[in-house]
This record gives sequence, structure tokens and C-alpha cells, in this order.
Amino acid sequence: MRWRRLGAPALVVSVALAAAMWQSDADGQTRSTVRFHHAHYRVPDPAAAMADAARRVEGVRVILPGFGVGVRAGSEFLLFDRAAPEAPVLRHRAPAAYERAAGRLQSWGLKVEPALPSHVRVLTALPDQPVHHLAFVTDDLDAIVQRAGGTVLWRHEDSVLFDAGDDLAIEIMRDIDREETFWCPMHPDVRSADAGICPVCRMNLVPIPPPRIGEYTLDVAQIRDSGGATRGLELAVREPGTETLVTNFAVVHERPFHLFVVGRDLRYFAHVHPEGAADGTLRIDHRLPSGEYMLIADFMPIGGTSQMVQRAIIATGGAGRTPQGEDPNGLAVRMYTEDLAVGKHARLTFAVSDATTGMPVTDLEPYLGAPAHMLIVRSDLSDAIHAHPQEQATPGPTVSFHPIMPAPGDYKLWIQFQRAGKVSTTAFEFRVR
Repeated sequence: MRWRRLGAPALVVSVALAAAMWQSDADGQTRSTVRFHHAHYRVPDPAAAMADAARRVEGVRVILPGFGVGVRAGSEFLLFDRAAPEAPVLRHRAPAAYERAAGRLQSWGLKVEPALPSHVRVLTALPDQPVHHLAFVTDDLDAIVQRAGGTVLWRHEDSVLFDAGDDLAIEIMRDIDREETFWCPMHPDVRSADAGICPVCRMNLVPIPPPRIGEYTLDVAQIRDSGGATRGLELAVREPGTETLVTNFAVVHERPFHLFVVGRDLRYFAHVHPEGAADGTLRIDHRLPSGEYMLIADFMPIGGTSQMVQRAIIATGGAGRTPQGEDPNGLAVRMYTEDLAVGKHARLTFAVSDATTGMPVTDLEPYLGAPAHMLIVRSDLSDAIHAHPQEQATPGPTVSFHPIMPAPGDYKLWIQFQRAGKVSTTAFEFRVR
């Protein structure tokens, strides 16, 4: 949020007044109709608040440059920016603030839509969080400024901030809504009309590519040793329709290609990263015990969209360990779950402690650009989710994830942490109702 603290007003009501259409009421007075746009909050962690709001209103995460990050639910928004340490304590909840703002706008001869706070869906999304200001929108800023009451505190090309009295400040702005043309390659639901940084993973936003008909295909060939045992994999990604070999991938979480190898019986798990070969394919040395496996590839072709492609293989001739539940760091991990329901953002929280001392672990290291990585699969391997924590960075002892669960049934997940340069993998099972 670009506004500096003004001092006197205790409640800031930012009014970005939209779609102003002049109407004549029964008393003959000409009024401008203004539409609610967003509720704005100041919080310690905007990215975490944005994720929580997205779960509550089931909206799309957005970035509005100059205003903050937030969530779009239809034509309404919840926006967040970081609270300054010296910021005053806020006491006003969104519905009460809306009533005060609507009353003041009406006293200026403006007609507010919706007229009642109960008709605004997002006002009840955060009932315990005091709102910093509310916003409305217009395309006729100059005409409304002439009619507005109060002292001008700040003037900008596209906005005016008024002291409207009664500890109330009102900001009048032009309509700022524009088409969202950029997104995060790792979090495609984080979108913006301008280039910027994803508030969740800190990756650069990239242009949203034009849609392509069809799916990328993944060809898999096993590399075998002289005895016929699987000692590696060769992968070829091809564009939809043309079958052209894809050789350029965006680097997402420090790697251009993430490959998960999961045993059909869910006892085997590996997270590996094939590298490009001279002929344009991707290769990796990785021995597999005999058995059936699902390969889950997570990648983003340059100029394409984020992909999660699955392929089944049968490895033969090999024998060896089953690398799941590896823990070279002596970690004890507990999982706490909430909202395990279809179509909802589940809340999975992991508490990490030292297996020997029982003390909370606070020296976790970033692993591939994130505090942790997690893969979730349905028991029949029909669905897979590669998820990352809500926290941008944390040394522990807790890490949280909010994945959307696609269907009911039994699931298994593997979560990976890094400590002292070594990666630990822990597995959990759970059920979605």
C-alpha cells in the first residue's frame, strides 16, 4: 500500500469509486452510483493472509501493483499489505466499517452499491481481523471529487484522499481493474496485470501464454545395464499437436524438471531431477528395484503452462532398497490436519522435533528454494499434488501446507526437509471425506 500514515484519522476508508453512472432520484437530485471493490487489511505476513483468504472465499490470488496482494472472489477483492511496527491498533471490523463508509458517501450525494454490507460476500471472510480500509470504484473521478466533502489530504493522478471528519478518511480513485496477463509459474493462481514477484515463492511472474489445445506428452525409456536391470531413465517431452521435442524449461524451485518415482504399492518414493542431454532428451541415472512404478513429472515448458504428467512403467531385473522414510537427521515429524474435504484447501501442519531430545527443531534449511517439498497421491495413483509450504522461509519447528483435495478417498504423502545439508523424507497416510 503506497499511503503513508496520516496521523489523525483512526479509520481509513479508501473509496476507489467505480462505474459512476449519473442517476436522478425521486427528489430530483442527481447521484453517482459507486460500486464496492475491496476490503484492505494490514497484517504481519501478507502472503500467509492471502493464502488463508483464498481458502475461505475459494478465490484466485492476485497482485494489484501499488495496492497489495490479495484474493479475487468474482468482482470483489480482499487485499493485504504489511503492517508497520508503529501502526495503530485497529478496532473496526469490515461490516461496521462498510456501514460508516456508505453513510458518509451518501451524505456526499453518492449512491452506494451494494447498499447493505450483508450483500458483500468478502466482508465476512475475516471476522476477527480489523479492516484497515474499504474501497469502491469509478470511471469519473473528477466529477466525484467536485461533489465530495472534506479536506483533501493527498492528491495523485488517479486518486484523492479526503479527511471526511468523524475519524474517517476517504480515498477516491479511478477504476484500477485490468486484465491479468502475468502469473507465477509455480503458483498459476497468483496473477497480476503487471510483471512482479510472487508473494508466495518469490519467483518472477511471467506472461501468461496463449492456451494450447491438448496436453504435453511424456515419452519414457528405461536405460538398462548389461544384465537387463533398470539403471536410469530417458524422458522426452513433446508439445501438444505438433509432437515437437521440448528442450527449454523454466527453472522452478532451482530445477527445470522435477520427477517423482512412486511404487504402485506406495512403498517406494524418490524425488529426482533429470538433466538435459545433447539430443534434447532428459536423462538420469537411477536404479530401480523390480516392480511397477508411477512417474510423476512436474515441469513448465518455456512459453507453455505448468504441467504435471504421469506415466506408468515396469522395472525388471533389479533389486535393492526402498528409499522412503529416509531420515539421516534424526527428525521426528508430527502431522496435524484440518478441513480434509473435497474441493477445500486442506490445512496440513507439520511439527518437527529432534527424535533423540524431543526438542523443537529450529535449524531447518531451504530445500530447492522452499522450507519443504511435499508430494501427495491418491491410493490408486489417479491424482497427484506437488505442494510447497505457505511460509516463504522458516527454520521450523512448524511448516504448513494448504493443498486443494481433488476427490474423496485414501491418500499418502511424503514430505522432505533439509537439515545440515541432508534431506529427510517422512511419509503419512490420511483420508479425505
